[in-house]
Amino acid sequence: MITTLKSFQYFHPNTVEEAVQILNKYGDRAKVLAGGTDLIPSMKRQKIAPQYVVYINDISQLKHIDFGAEEGLRIGALVSHHSIASSSIIREKFQLLAKACNKVGTPHVRRMGTIGGNICMAGPSQDTIPALLVLEAQMKVVSLQGERIIPVDEFFTGPFQTAITGEEIVTEIQIPCPPSDSVADYQWVTKRTVVDETLVGVAALLGMDLDRGVCKGARIALGSVGPKPFRAREAEEIIKGEKLESKLIEAVAQAAAEETKPRSRADYRRREVGLLVKSTLEHLWSQLR
Repeated sequence: MITTLKSFQYFHPNTVEEAVQILNKYGDRAKVLAGGTDLIPSMKRQKIAPQYVVYINDISQLKHIDFGAEEGLRIGALVSHHSIASSSIIREKFQLLAKACNKVGTPHVRRMGTIGGNICMAGPSQDTIPALLVLEAQMKVVSLQGERIIPVDEFFTGPFQTAITGEEIVTEIQIPCPPSDSVADYQWVTKRTVVDETLVGVAALLGMDLDRGVCKGARIALGSVGPKPFRAREAEEIIKGEKLESKLIEAVAQAAAEETKPRSRADYRRREVGLLVKSTLEHLWSQLR
């Protein structure tokens, strides 16, 4: 049942510096509000009741998309899913991320929701996270003590939990350029609910030595089949340095399924992981041949 919001004090900083000063003062009693697509519903349902709400969506320095051949992609934490999905440079060079962002929620949610907010929500079924895992993204985090860089595979510590403290704010997502001889994709199965939550999500990046016909390396990330999205490291090792063929892809898909720890509908989810990993790798293989 949806109820009215509990009272809170509202802050509207115009810079990152102002925002972290407020967070430093109030710590875990404060929550950052950006697009509001996750925070506001949670507050209405009284899952959380912050004493202080810090609205940051007008901080222009967090709304950039920059790309360079050497430094890679830099996305401000307040860039919307819609902006990422429709960015020409992201669609050209990081199509995997554009596809994942276009899967998030409804068109309304994609226009309001931010990449930083989606990441910090840290839900096991968030669509952007498997894509960021195979792209080996890093999070730039700022506090009054300075800034630090957190690799995405170290950022999530559990369901809806991250490595940042209440005094810190994510300001930027940094993504290196993928290997030139690689292709990537994101596939999913949707749970048929009001919000169409992802039941199983699979992101994969495949690099090939086309002259030798062997796999130089693969990255496989799974969502909604464990306490947090994760890289299927054992499955990745099976394929590295091997010649791609149907039997090998079957073995990789099975290994990935065995790495999962679904919270519900375990047999079904594992079966879907195997099918999705298989179809994703076959699709990428066909693109490289």
